[in-house]
Amino acid sequence: MDMISDLPDCILLHILSFLPTKTAFLTAVLSRRWTHLCHDLQHLYFDQNQFRNRNTWSDFSAKKRFLDIVNWILSRHKAPPIRTFRLTCDLNQSDEYTLEWFIRKVLGPNLEELNLQLSSILCSVARVAIPNGVFSCTSLVTLRLNGVHVRIPSPSAPSCRYHLPSLKTLQLYDVKISDGNLEEILSHCTALETLILGYVRQSSVKVQLSICFPSLKSLHFKSFYSDALRLLVIDTPSLKRLDIQVELWFHEIRVRNLHNVEDARINISKQSFLLEFLVELCRIRILELGFSVFYCLPEVPPHRIPEFTCLHTLELTVRCFDTRYIMNMLQKCPMLKLLAIVFTARQYILEDPHPSRKWDHSVKVPTCLASHLKVIKIKRYFESRDDRDFFAYVLQHGLVLESLDIQVDDTRSKGFPEELSFLPRSSKACQINFAICTYNGG
Repeated sequence: MDMISDLPDCILLHILSFLPTKTAFLTAVLSRRWTHLCHDLQHLYFDQNQFRNRNTWSDFSAKKRFLDIVNWILSRHKAPPIRTFRLTCDLNQSDEYTLEWFIRKVLGPNLEELNLQLSSILCSVARVAIPNGVFSCTSLVTLRLNGVHVRIPSPSAPSCRYHLPSLKTLQLYDVKISDGNLEEILSHCTALETLILGYVRQSSVKVQLSICFPSLKSLHFKSFYSDALRLLVIDTPSLKRLDIQVELWFHEIRVRNLHNVEDARINISKQSFLLEFLVELCRIRILELGFSVFYCLPEVPPHRIPEFTCLHTLELTVRCFDTRYIMNMLQKCPMLKLLAIVFTARQYILEDPHPSRKWDHSVKVPTCLASHLKVIKIKRYFESRDDRDFFAYVLQHGLVLESLDIQVDDTRSKGFPEELSFLPRSSKACQINFAICTYNGG
């Protein structure tokens, strides 16, 4: 008995909305009713990878067939209006206007999500110009534009201004935008909650960027501005999640109102910028300090590093074992429960940036080590200065330590597990666990 066919169209359309569009259209073989349902879909998900057939098509023919199918479906779609349009595909020079037609076709007063993931192996491919109407679509809730061949032009006329009052998620990654337009677009996203900016390219005109949203909860920012960005201002009192990577050539960064951030990943190599963020994040709960931080933070006097009174998880990416740096950080984290130390994948070809730094055993045992620290994870470990001293120290003073997990290269593992197993431990519950791995050194 075909019970599903007894369901009303609205329920069936809702079920089909969770499927990739290619899969949804396979139901058209069932009956004319299902064919009509497919042409009434309001949520369209197209991924070129789902249309590849290595036995019969070349990559070029697969892509052409894919775009033809998308064109065929959109050409026959009349009602109800499209609410979601996601497209993942490669581009050729001739595809520019096809993609722009797709965007114009799905634009409407009910469009809630536009997601374009575009790529190409050809550097000469013309850029897809995003129509101005996208940035004045008042119903749009999610906008994701990813790809080196995406271009956001200036408004074509004074009447074509930006207006995105419903937008909650904006992602611009590896796109090119006209000078000053990014700041202008952001100023019209009054309800924004998630902002992802990565490698957004502008011209050589020196500009400033202000990320000031009272409603923003998640910010991911990765810079590739060279000398173009003179000033970056971040003022986000409701922010909960922060992921930021900025380069040395930033002229100035001003940070305010990050007191509600709970989870952050920081990868900044300039000491003054880094400290400005850390001071603002002193109430954070989860903190990850990236590879660039290892260039500057170990040289900062301990009194300039703020105390993280609420931090329970800390991850440090390092080039080598710098026990002095690690212990200085532990001293600043009295409530820490989990410490992760991650060695960069390039450690075999890089030298120690602080070879003269030596660790003197602390007079005062870090508070977290004696009362809260339960797990220490060492990822991609390799031998370097002070490492044996560190292991001996944390095992001796880790009163509540439950596990020391070490991921070690198979070429360096001979005898190492046995050596550590003989070190005295203050915590009877502490287990030393080894994972033998092979690294490519890349």
